[in-house]
This record gives sequence, C-alpha cells and structure tokens, in this order.
Amino acid sequence: MKSEKVKAKEYYIKDLLSDKFLFEIPNYQRPYCWNKENVNQLIDDIIDAIENNRDEFSDDFDSYEPYFIGSIILCTKDSKDDGSGVYDVIDGQQRLTSITMLVAAIRDLVENEEYKSTLSSLIYQKPNTLMGTKGSIRLNVRDKEQEFFKKYILESGGTNNINNFEDEDINEAKASMTKAINIFKEKFYDEDGVLDKELLNIFVMYLLQRVVLIAITTDSFASAFRLFNVINARGLPLTNSDLLKSENLRAIEEELQDEYTAKWEDNEDDIGRENLEMLIGFMRTLKLRRKATSTIFEEYVKKVFTLYPDFRGREFIDTLCDIKNIYTKYIVEGTIQVNNKEKETYYNNLMSLMREGISFNEWMCTIIKFVQKFRDDEGLYEFVTILEKKITVDWVNGLNFSERISRLHRIVDIIEESNTYKEVLANDIFNKELKHSRGLFYNSLNDSDFYTKGRMMIPKYVLVRMEMESSKPCKKKLEFNLSKLSIDNILPRRPSNPYWKEAFAANERRIWSDRIGNLIFINGTKNPQASGKAFDEKVKTYIVKKGEFAINKNILKLDKWNVEKAQKRQEEMINQALDIWMNN
Repeated sequence: MKSEKVKAKEYYIKDLLSDKFLFEIPNYQRPYCWNKENVNQLIDDIIDAIENNRDEFSDDFDSYEPYFIGSIILCTKDSKDDGSGVYDVIDGQQRLTSITMLVAAIRDLVENEEYKSTLSSLIYQKPNTLMGTKGSIRLNVRDKEQEFFKKYILESGGTNNINNFEDEDINEAKASMTKAINIFKEKFYDEDGVLDKELLNIFVMYLLQRVVLIAITTDSFASAFRLFNVINARGLPLTNSDLLKSENLRAIEEELQDEYTAKWEDNEDDIGRENLEMLIGFMRTLKLRRKATSTIFEEYVKKVFTLYPDFRGREFIDTLCDIKNIYTKYIVEGTIQVNNKEKETYYNNLMSLMREGISFNEWMCTIIKFVQKFRDDEGLYEFVTILEKKITVDWVNGLNFSERISRLHRIVDIIEESNTYKEVLANDIFNKELKHSRGLFYNSLNDSDFYTKGRMMIPKYVLVRMEMESSKPCKKKLEFNLSKLSIDNILPRRPSNPYWKEAFAANERRIWSDRIGNLIFINGTKNPQASGKAFDEKVKTYIVKKGEFAINKNILKLDKWNVEKAQKRQEEMINQALDIWMNN
C-alpha cells in the first residue's frame, strides 16, 4: 500500500502568497460565503493583535508576537523538488480567499507605488523568463467567480470599482465578495471619512510579516479529506451536502467533472442549499428505506455506497437531478396534468397546504418515489389524496415522530414492491389500517385539549384543511400563509368578561375552551382584549373584521354562545373531519 505523506508547516502570509504556492479552489467547493460577522472577525482580530503588541512592545516591531489564524488543507496537484507547486484547497478556501481580497483592498488604498507593486505580486505571479517562471494567478477561484475575481480583485485598482459592476448574473459568492471588500476598506477610515494611513501601514506590515497560517499538505485526496474531517479550523463548517459534493465529484472522470459540478450548482441555485440537503436526505431514505442512525454523510459512505458501489459519482448526481425536478414540479409548484382543471387545482391547493402546514417533510419521499416508479399524474392525484389522509390521521392521533416515519418508510416499500399504482392504493395501509383508526381519530378530534395538539400546528392544519374542502369544487388556486393566520377561542381560555362566566360554569369553561367546536380562524394575530369581549360584541367588532372564512360563517349567525351551541358545532366539525379523512 502506498504511503501517504502529510506535512504541516507554519507560514507567514508573505511566504504563503509567494512564488512557492499556487492555489486552486476546485469547482466542487462551496461558493465564497463569509458574512459580515466572519469578515469583521478576521480583520478585528488582527487589529486587536497589533494593539496588544503595541501595548507591550511599543514601536519595536521586531519584537511583535505572531498571530495565528488557523490552518488550511492542501492536496498536491503538481510539485517540484523544492516544495513549490500547484495545490487544491480542500479546506480553508473561505479564509484564503478573504486574505487575498484583504491584500487587494490594501493595495488599492496605499499610495506608495513600491507597496502597491509588492502587494500585487502577492496576488499575481508575474512571468520571469530568466527564472523560468510563468505568469500565474496565486489563487484561482471557482469558474463561476473567476472573471469577477480577475476584474475587481486581481487587477490593480479593481476593488475601487467593485460597487459599479453591471452583472445580471450576480450570485451569492460575488455579493459576499463585494461586501467583504467594502468592510475591509471601511476599517481604515476614521469617523470623518479620512484614510488612517498610520493604521494602514502598521496593519499591512503585521499582516504580511506576523500573521501565521498552518498549511497541511498531502499528495492524496483521501488523506486530505480525512484530515478535513478531524481538523476544527476557523470557518464555516461544511454541510452533508458539501461533503457529498466532494465525495461524488472526485469519483467522476476528470473530463466530466466540470459538467457535473455545473449540474450540482444549478440545482443548488434553483432550490437553495438547505433544500438540496433535504433532498439528499430523501435520496438516502429511498435507497435504504430505514431510519438514519448517523449523519447523512456517514450513512452514504458506510451504507449506501457499500451496498451500491456504482451509485457514487455520476449516478448519484444524475439521480439527485431527477429528484430535484420531481420535487420542484410536483411538490413546490404543485403541478399535474390530468385533463381536468378542477383536479389540477385541487392537487395544487392540497400540495400547497401540506407543504406549508405539515410540521415534518419526510412525507415528500413517498411522492418522489411514486413519481419515479410510475410517472403517472392521474395516479399521483389519487395517491396524494389518500396519502394526505394517512399522514393527517396518524399525526392527529398522536403517533410519535418515529412511528410516523416508520409508516412512511413502509409506504416507500409498498411503492417499490407494487407493479401498478392501483396496487399501492389498494394496500391495507390506506384502507383497513385507516378505517381501524377511525375510533381513535374521533376521540382525538373530540379531545378537550385539541387546541394545544402538536404545539398548536395540528388544529391550524386541520381547520385550514376543512376550510379548503368547503371551497370544492376547486375553481381557483388558493394561497395558504399559515404564519399570517391564527386560531382563536370563541369562549376565551381565560375569560374576564362577565358574559362568559354566566354562559359557562367554571368546569364547563375548562372542558370547552380548547375543543375543536370552540375554535375559529382569524387573519393576523390575536388581540386578547378584543377576543375576550362578550359574544355579540366579539362577533361584530372582532371576528368579522378578522376575515371571512367558511368555517366561521355559522358562528356569525348566532346571537349567543353557550354549551348547547358549542356541543352542536363540535359534532358538526367532527363529522365534517370524519367525512374528509375517513371516506375514500
């Protein structure tokens, strides 16, 4: 077995940005994304180190203590006997990019031409025929930011124009670079907007001669990757998505890496990093069909890629692209084509509500699996309508998260084992099991503490779902913004108005205040003072103003609210709910 050479050495910034090193940030790395806090911390820490040294050593710069800013991990691409060469940045690219931009910002602030030339040489290695040196950029960023980086950071004076660029293709990385440059420059101006030349001069000397990084180099990517996992350097921790991006891109032939990097980043741009990570988790579930017992990255490396060795690389990314497209079309956009506008609208409304109102997203796996297996929109419509019933009933019935996830995994298994979508719909999990839970569902809806179920997310979902059903046949798409809707209690939970104490005895108030029959919808947040008024006044001045909902209409016709009225509405609400979720 070939031994892996790992070396670690301290370098001052002036030596790190010298002719010895050329750095490349692989396209599979995450975009530059340091925020204001990260950038401020870097420069403020260096300024603090200068001040501490000044306090102890005054102007004796030779005695100034170094300041350590972490480590970077490099994988050798091409090297010479003297240790110089080209290195892929495996970890530390945020820090290294920030330092390069800081040097560029200072270059464009100093007036001394010799200083400008020296700082420029730290960013760009000029060609030298006599020494056999080619012209090279010290730090090659990802392809998507390369032209931007060359124009506004590498070129002398470029940072002065960074706020004037016209680029319709602005992305997160470019925006973050622009903010970083502006922050760096602002640090060297006093309150009156005058450049603090003294601070600038001592800062650049200290940055180059006393700021230290540890460069850990290895000639093996696997070794570099292992090092990354155990070294806790300053910077943003990589997500499972970042780790799997590296893991899969390095398994792809070199001539296809750029193509697959672009695929990955297009997905990331389309749905965002957080949603992409969620889909990667779904893909793990679809492969293993059981609960994760470790991090998603470890699940893939130790389980998925062991069971399916050919899945690593191109197949992983191609499958992720397919899942992203399914997720976008059928879940985010809620689009099906079944030659029936009412069905298409109903599906869109139901999907919008499920996406917005269900407190967990693992149910999406079953939809993705169904589409992958059958590619039938008519079948998907039928599947989603019955799936929503199963999910909601289990949720309302108080099954814990683990039990609900296990049942979703069973549904994925059922889809995998079925030859047609009708076999899926006919399975006992959607029929006998659902019907057998009717009694428990009734009791759960009739619970005197219904209002507090699921941290009050369950009653909100149930009531919105009932509101949606009352709009059938579906003529238009509905938008559900549950964050702007509130549930209020007709009989207040803690009534102070004499009306309520006369209408309900103390024990009746305890029994009825949180039951489903006592709940209504309102737009916006509750007003405790208004919501505590007597019933007739509350209806006129509060409920009516808070929006018209079908579920509230019968309330508006009443002249009083007491146990008899609450009991009647309770029965009506439960029967309506049973009709929605228990009738196939």
